Amino acid sequence: MNSTHLLVAADAVSRQYGQGLSAVVAVSTATCEVEPGARIALVGPSGSGKSTLLQLLGGLDVPDGGQIAWPALGSRDELRPGKVAYVFQTPSLLPALSVVENVELPLLLGNRAPALARRAACASLDQLGLTHLAERLPEELSGGQAQRVAVARALVAKPRLILADEPTGQLDHATAAQLLDSLLAALVGTDTALLIATHDRAVAGRMERSWQMQHGILEVS
Repeated sequence: MNSTHLLVAADAVSRQYGQGLSAVVAVSTATCEVEPGARIALVGPSGSGKSTLLQLLGGLDVPDGGQIAWPALGSRDELRPGKVAYVFQTPSLLPALSVVENVELPLLLGNRAPALARRAACASLDQLGLTHLAERLPEELSGGQAQRVAVARALVAKPRLILADEPTGQLDHATAAQLLDSLLAALVGTDTALLIATHDRAVAGRMERSWQMQHGILEVS
C-alpha cells in the first residue's frame, strides 16, 4: 500500500449489503492494484460484484473491511472532479443539459473558467467525432451516441484513472466496438489507466490484463 506510483491499491477489501441472514456479500477480501497506463478487464457474470468493486476503487463507496488508498492521487475527497472518471452502463447524461454542457460539467465543478471548460469540452467531442451533436439534448441521441458522449465527459478533465462499468452492455456489437475504438484511441500516448468491467469476451480480449470475479471473489492475474 506504500507504492506511491499506484493509482489505487486495495488490500482485503470487503463490502456487504444488509445484515444478518439477509446480508449479501458483494465483494469479499479483494486485493488489487492499478498502475498508470494499465488496461484491465474485470470479467464476470452479472451479480458477481464487479460494479461494487469499481465503486470502491473509484471512491464512490466505502468498504466494510480492508483498506483502500490512492497513493498517486491523494485522499478519497480529492479524486473528483478530475483525477478519477467513471463511465456507467446506464444512461448518465443530465437530461436538461445539452451534449456540450454535459461534457464540460466536470470542469465547471472543478472551478475551471467557463470559456476554458467549453473549449476543452468541444475538443473532447471532436476527438470522438461528436462535434455535430454538441447542441443536442440527451433525449435526441441514440444509445451508442449517448455512451460516446459519456466517454467524452470522462476524458475531458484528462483523468489519471477511468473506471467503466459495462459501458457496452446495452449496445449491439458494432456500436460497442466503435465505442471501445474511440476510448482506446483517445488514451493512446497517455498514462491514464483503464479498468473496464464487462462480460463481453470481445471487449475483454482488447485489454492487456484480465481479472476474474465470481460470487464476490476477485482473482487477479
